[in-house]
Amino acid sequence: MQMWARITFLLAVAGAAACTRVPELEDRLTPDLRNAGYPRLLPLDDAVAPLPPPQQASQKLQQELDARSARLQRRAAAVKNAEI
Repeated sequence: MQMWARITFLLAVAGAAACTRVPELEDRLTPDLRNAGYPRLLPLDDAVAPLPPPQQASQKLQQELDARSARLQRRAAAVKNAEI
């Protein structure tokens, strides 16, 4: 029973602390910001650019990987054939 009393007391204290006014945060707003209207909301489809189709992105990635592989093979051949 004593444990439930402690839990109830802690919940009451936490609830009272949650209702406390925090002047450091509230006083930082200037009057023009406090009276400003809300920004206009945009539909998500208009706000985010569409992604390319997966097939197109896959082809582009494959081309980049093939080009990188070819560059690395040329570098490896150059190092292998280099005279020391």
